[in-house]
Amino acid sequence: MDRNFLDQLRQQTSLRDLIGRYVQWDRKKSEEGRGILWACCPFHQEKSASFKVDVGRGQYYCFGCHKKGDAISFLQDRDGLGFVEAVRQLADMAGLAIP
Repeated sequence: MDRNFLDQLRQQTSLRDLIGRYVQWDRKKSEEGRGILWACCPFHQEKSASFKVDVGRGQYYCFGCHKKGDAISFLQDRDGLGFVEAVRQLADMAGLAIP
């Protein structure tokens, strides 16, 4: 895959929207003005929010199970997709053609 395309795809993918399909943001803990969002982790069961999304960096990290990554790895981990399939899905969501 072309590195420039992958960078463009990551930039055009909103982690807030993508991950928000699977979690409910903890509004008390989140700092939306700074682009920091917290939720219960979509990868394991928990009662308090340990899953942090840094919108500006395009990264997520769970302090409970230690999963981390970007939009591509989120789909890989969440849906059990391979790298290419995750890229295809994100490209479709973003309306980008894969070179």
